[in-house]
Amino acid sequence: MTDTGSGNTMKSLPHDSCHFDDSVRFITALIKAIELYGGHSHDICKTVERIIGVLGLHGEILATPNSLIIALWLDEMHRQTVHIATMPETRYDMARLGKLRDLIEEIECGRISPADGLTRIREIERTPSIYGNRLKAFAYLLAGLSFGVLLGLSWLDVLVGGTLGIIAFGVELYVSRFSRVDYARELFIAAFVTFLAGIFDVLLPGINPMAVTVCALSIYIPGFGLTIAPREIVLGDTISGIIYFMKALFVSVKLLLGTFLGLDIAHYLFPVAIADPIPKIDPIFVWVFIPLLLVSMGILYGVLPEDLWLVIGCGLLVWAGVQAGNTFGFWQGTFLGAIVLTLYARIAARRCKIPISTVLLPVILILVPGLGFIQALYMFNTGEVIAGISGVFHEFVIVFAIICGVFVGEILGSWDGIKKQDDGVKES
Repeated sequence: MTDTGSGNTMKSLPHDSCHFDDSVRFITALIKAIELYGGHSHDICKTVERIIGVLGLHGEILATPNSLIIALWLDEMHRQTVHIATMPETRYDMARLGKLRDLIEEIECGRISPADGLTRIREIERTPSIYGNRLKAFAYLLAGLSFGVLLGLSWLDVLVGGTLGIIAFGVELYVSRFSRVDYARELFIAAFVTFLAGIFDVLLPGINPMAVTVCALSIYIPGFGLTIAPREIVLGDTISGIIYFMKALFVSVKLLLGTFLGLDIAHYLFPVAIADPIPKIDPIFVWVFIPLLLVSMGILYGVLPEDLWLVIGCGLLVWAGVQAGNTFGFWQGTFLGAIVLTLYARIAARRCKIPISTVLLPVILILVPGLGFIQALYMFNTGEVIAGISGVFHEFVIVFAIICGVFVGEILGSWDGIKKQDDGVKES
């Protein structure tokens, strides 16, 4: 989004009490909405600080993924206020985030007042999700099927993984009804799904119960949190970076505990006989299932249907980069894929006027390791310490390659010298 040069339009307005109060209500509602639908980042604070200046106010913001403190004032002597709030859990919704992005542009251009902007935010909040539970259940099915193909499993494993994906969605809907156990949601889902995978292993000898579990739980892999945490720390938002990292770590731990618990119980109750491995899928099918995986992630992140082609195009390019890089080593493909992803997301956001998260969030799952990390920890559980250490080191190198690739992609994306706000809402 280009700078309109009209940032001083609102500053010329008389700063009466009504205008100040409307501006305060609008700014606090705006930052809450952005963080609710797009997640917190250092750049979101920069965007809101810019809006504060456009409205002729001064302000300081201390925001994290969990809390918000915002101080606003006209000058050092008049009209000062401080707002403190606890932030709810992020509900990623790219359609609503795109509407907020358009609203920010209108405020900067001076086309609407803060009072009208607040009304628009309320309307955006009341807008129903563009995808209902039926489509989301279908997205879990597609994700389970497609992730299995990416892992190079057998067709039987893929079908079981997709089936368990739908079951995982059903378990999540059920668990979400009990707010007291919401903190252990991922653990319950992982344990139940893995237990069923163990039963499938008895009924269908030869499947890989751990792999089909990863397929079903691929939606819950905290890839975005692991990649954004180091960036927040580097940009100076240390508290947010630590919170993102700890949240991703706790989600990973809950998934791992649930996986081990469910699998151990299933194998204890239903001993599994050793069976011959099932032939794996031809890798050529990956190119067919990647678009299906990206469509499923687009549905879950609320990407508008007309923007899905951007997500699919990015995913195919990223996978091509991964395959090209893998010819040089086990981490080079992930590194190159992360560069392609970040660069593509920036260009798409600038050219197509969409939040950068519209592309970044759905595609990042292609890069994040899942099965390898769980298998490495399972080796520790079975006494294979050396193999486990090697596997964990391998996966951490891949995560580090993703982080480095994101940084390089951001540098290349801003090479033209134009300052961009990478907040997932606005591109300048």
